[in-house]
Amino acid sequence: MSVHLEGGKPDKRVRPLSVHEAWLPKDHSMYRPRHGRQQTALICALVFFLAPMVSLGVFGRPAAFENHQLHDFPSLSDGWGFFSGLSAWATDWLPGRQAAVQAEDAISRSVFGEPPSLGSQGTQPGVGPVANQPPARPETGPVQGQTNSNYPPVVEGRDGWLYLGNDMYAKCNPIIPSADVIGELIGLRQAVEASGRRLVLIVPPDKSDIFPQFLPDQYAGKDCAPVAARTMWQRLDTEVGYLDLRQPLLAESRRQGAPIYFKQDTHWQFHGGLTMVRALAENLRPGVTRTWRTAPKETFDKQTDLPPLIGRTGSEPAVLESLAPDGGADRTRTFFGQPNTSPIELHGRPATGTVSDKVAMIGDSFTGFANMYLAAAFTDLTIMHSDYVQQDASAAAAKLVDSDVVVIEIAERNLIGGQSPILAPAVVKTLSEQLANHPRR
Repeated sequence: MSVHLEGGKPDKRVRPLSVHEAWLPKDHSMYRPRHGRQQTALICALVFFLAPMVSLGVFGRPAAFENHQLHDFPSLSDGWGFFSGLSAWATDWLPGRQAAVQAEDAISRSVFGEPPSLGSQGTQPGVGPVANQPPARPETGPVQGQTNSNYPPVVEGRDGWLYLGNDMYAKCNPIIPSADVIGELIGLRQAVEASGRRLVLIVPPDKSDIFPQFLPDQYAGKDCAPVAARTMWQRLDTEVGYLDLRQPLLAESRRQGAPIYFKQDTHWQFHGGLTMVRALAENLRPGVTRTWRTAPKETFDKQTDLPPLIGRTGSEPAVLESLAPDGGADRTRTFFGQPNTSPIELHGRPATGTVSDKVAMIGDSFTGFANMYLAAAFTDLTIMHSDYVQQDASAAAAKLVDSDVVVIEIAERNLIGGQSPILAPAVVKTLSEQLANHPRR
C-alpha cells in the first residue's frame, strides 16, 4: 500500500511501518513516544506477572488461604485459555496477597463499618473430604462462569454466625427447574425399587434453613430462598419420599443445648452426622439403636470453611463421640481414602445394634461428618462421593448393582439448585439401566 498526495501520484517516500512508532528514531517524522500511562501500565503488567516467579524462588510456594487450590501455571496447549489462565495464576501467586486481603477486610470493617466486597459467587464445585476428616470447604457453588454480584459468597449473620451465600443463590437461581429435579428423583426411585432394591433419600438441611434465627434482617435471596425450600420439602414428602432429618436435628440441638451446625462452617457438626446415621439405621432396622451407647471421645479445632471466602481464617471446637452399637466396645474407627475419586469399602463383624444389610451410599461433604459412625454401625457398606459418580457413572452403577439398599444423600442447596451430579439425566439414565439389567431377587 502507498500513500497518495495531491494530483493522484503516489509518494514513494512513505511506507507502512514495520515497527511500533515508539521504536523509531526520534528524528523520524512518524516517531511518537509512548504516553507515560502506557509505560506505567507495561511496567505494572511486568511486575504483576514476574513477581510470582521471583517470590517462588525466594519465599517458596504461597499458602492457599482462600477457598480454592492455587491455580497452576497455564499450558501453551490451552490456546487462548493460556492468557485467561495466566491472570488467575499470577493473582493466586502474587506475594503479599493474603496480607493485602486481610488488610482490606480490617480497613473496611473499622473505617466503613461493613465487610469488604471480595467478589461474587463464582466458585465451582469443590472436592470432597478425605474420608476420616471433616470437609475443609463448602462443597458446591454456582456452575463455573455463573455469577451474580447481588449474592455475596458469605452472608454475615448475628452473634458471629456465617452462612454460605450459595444457600440462597442456588434456591433463587436453580440451574435445573424444580419439576425436573423431582422428575429425576422419582425416576431414580422407580429404577431402584423395580430392580428389587430399596432406596433411602437423605437431604441434610442447609444451615440457613434449619437455623435462620441468626440470619441478618436483610440479605440477598430473603424473599425467594425460603419459599423455594418450603415448596421443595413439600414435594419431596408428597411425591418422592425421603428420610426427614429436620426434627431429629432440632431435637439433638435441644439436647446439646446449642445448634449442632458450626457457626462459621456450612456443615453440621459430628453430632449431626451421628444423628443421620442413627436415623438411617432405624429406618432400615427399626429398634436397632436401642442398645447404642455414645460418649465424648475427642475434641479438636476444625478449620472452618466460610471465613476463607471473605479473606479470613477461623476454627471451632469439634467434638467426636464414641459409638458402641451393642453398648460395649467403641466401634468407631479412623479410615483413609478419597471418596470423591474412588469408593470406600467398609466391612465389620456383625454384632447387636449393627445393620447387616448390604448398602451402597452416594453422598457429599455432609457424609464426611458421619463416616466414623457409619463404620461403627454398618457391617457391609460402600461409600461413594457424588463427584466420583459423575466421573464414572458405570463404575458407580456396578457398586449399586452389588447392593440390597441404595442410600442417596444430597445437601439441600445442591438438590434445590439442581447442582448435584446425581441429578444429571445422563447419570440417572446410566444408574437406572444398570440396575434394570441386574435385578435383585
